[in-house]
Amino acid sequence: MRRYFYPILACLLVTALVLSGCEGSRSETLDLDNHVPKQEINGISIQTLPMEDEEYAVLKAAGVGNSMVFEVNPGEIQADRVHVWIDQYVNGESKGSVLGLETLLDQVQDNPFRLYLTTPVMSEGDEGWTLAYRQKGNVVSSKFEIPKGDFDSTMIHSMPPTTVNPNETIALGVIVRNKGKDHVESSDNIEAIIRDNQDVHVLRCTIIKNK
Repeated sequence: MRRYFYPILACLLVTALVLSGCEGSRSETLDLDNHVPKQEINGISIQTLPMEDEEYAVLKAAGVGNSMVFEVNPGEIQADRVHVWIDQYVNGESKGSVLGLETLLDQVQDNPFRLYLTTPVMSEGDEGWTLAYRQKGNVVSSKFEIPKGDFDSTMIHSMPPTTVNPNETIALGVIVRNKGKDHVESSDNIEAIIRDNQDVHVLRCTIIKNK
């Protein structure tokens, strides 16, 4: 029976991510000045699922190319919304946001949710990038297509586990692509990554708590 479990789970997860792509779709850049915490409080835990986690195997079996999966635990903080989006930088210059997702949070304490960025390769050569939020059976996603491009190197890198305050904007990870470079060094220094590479997409997130 176990041999049927992974294909079924993979189909259910990917179908939910794809079919709900029209829900909550939003592309915008937040005013980061409005998301600086006023005071230090007990934070929200955000960590990347380890690569050996079973969920990556499920996504890969479903045809996903690259993926980042984050588990977010608000703990005792009654956050209201999550906003996650991707900013693009070309040769160090900001090109604005290319994909965004915002959704209300289920007000349940001690109930983590997950955020996904997946980049499955489509048959015509373009990449279908998907942002998704999942809490138990609830899935909201946003999707767009990006030209695959003629790049010689690509790197996907998640930031280390962290704790953030409500209304604080952080970078969760990056996707880096270069022409004429066969290797990209991973780094947690977002500014350096943007400065030293040709095509950089930064995944950012704000867990919003209304005043």
